[in-house]
Amino acid sequence: MHPILGEIKAELDRAGDDPALRYRFALACVEDVSGNLEDEAAINAYERFRALVARFDEHSPRALEELASEMKTISQSHPGSKSIDGTRHAAVSATYALARAVDGDAVNAAAYAAYSNIYGYGGYAVNDPDSFAEAHQKQLDNLSRLGAERR
Repeated sequence: MHPILGEIKAELDRAGDDPALRYRFALACVEDVSGNLEDEAAINAYERFRALVARFDEHSPRALEELASEMKTISQSHPGSKSIDGTRHAAVSATYALARAVDGDAVNAAAYAAYSNIYGYGGYAVNDPDSFAEAHQKQLDNLSRLGAERR
């Protein structure tokens, strides 16, 4: 795990049981790579996820659970890519980021979103852990801002 991603995990752990914060943070991670989503079903699910998080209430967990089930199917059916330029890999990673986000797994949503960002630069970059520092720092800054807003 990248050290900054470890900080994100620790910050979320310190926040305790706050599903609204976890979903808002996970959504922020996905929003950053939403332009990499290619599959129409994933794009539609992303829009539904945004709407659910925007009006998060006591009914949201059930609706998110249903959407997570759909996203599992969508993400597992992504065709992947044999291209070496990384663009299709960026789409796959963005789709996985969305699936993890909808499932409430904010840390893995952040990890996949960072991969999607890095693949967008070219597949070679994923072999350099330092390539992830900027993406994860932006995520950590977003989490800190969201945490401050809830206080």
